[in-house]
Amino acid sequence: MFINLILLILQLILMGTFGGFYYYPFLNLMVPFIVLINCLFFIFWIIKLKWPFVMFIFSILIGYTEWERLYKLPNNGIPVSKGLKLMSFNVRLFNSYNWIDKENIPESILSFVNQESPDILCLQEFSKEFSPSFESYPYNYIQSSSKNGQNGLSILSKFPLYNKGFIPFENSNNGAVYAEIFYKRDTLRIYNLHLESLRINFKDTLLTRVNSQKFINRITDVIKKQEAQMVEFGKIDKNNLHPSIICTDLNNNAFSKIYKGIKNKRLDAFSIAGNGLGGTYNLANFPFRIDFIFFDPRMEIIDFNTYNINLSDHNPVSAVLRWK
Repeated sequence: MFINLILLILQLILMGTFGGFYYYPFLNLMVPFIVLINCLFFIFWIIKLKWPFVMFIFSILIGYTEWERLYKLPNNGIPVSKGLKLMSFNVRLFNSYNWIDKENIPESILSFVNQESPDILCLQEFSKEFSPSFESYPYNYIQSSSKNGQNGLSILSKFPLYNKGFIPFENSNNGAVYAEIFYKRDTLRIYNLHLESLRINFKDTLLTRVNSQKFINRITDVIKKQEAQMVEFGKIDKNNLHPSIICTDLNNNAFSKIYKGIKNKRLDAFSIAGNGLGGTYNLANFPFRIDFIFFDPRMEIIDFNTYNINLSDHNPVSAVLRWK
């Protein structure tokens, strides 16, 4: 019971119920695992018919707002309004290294995109060499993350793109691109942002003290690099005068300093209109939500989807938005 109580308090602290706690960013990354352990404790106490199950219920009641970043109850409503549909998808270089034992991945991605038909398509880990021809998107901004490289980021659009720009990150193959569109007589800025990968490899054993510390140190170093990239992004975004939408592979979860800094005053599309855990990346067979769509509060969300398809190591997400 004492262990369960400590884990519940730790969960509430890391989820931000008592304010942000970012001294140990590795622990913030582990929030979904800590929640899973506490859920197992809850089931254990229920089976044993012991009163400590109340502790878990109490933790939900006092941390209800933060839970929306982790899990959303199903919304069975059918959207009837139309709006601007955006999709964010890390396509993993269109399977150019055959990570997925399946043929014609680029064509399958193209077919999926055409079926969903977003107005704006933001792709991370985009490969010029292996990309299919997205003929439904006459306007595009494709930028390599490295000099003379073939791989990077793209914004594909059914609307003309203006004021395009690139935000390079120092000593990184990641970065951000942005462009502006005219939508309903207003200018709207679209960001496609890809932060440093965590590069977690669970082949690394955590059973020894030395290896565990190396693992934690590596993750901590990557998160520090993400924080520096967040600052670089913020310098550009600070000078933006228009409402904005961010499509991003954050490579971090919704309880991190990175999430809070990039989201800023924007709204998280999943937290309002999502469903279930909304997992976009499997880490040790656990669904993590590391791909996000953030939007300006002057807009409202009509629909949000996370697509469980095996075309990359990430699941795509989409949101339908409109002006209030």
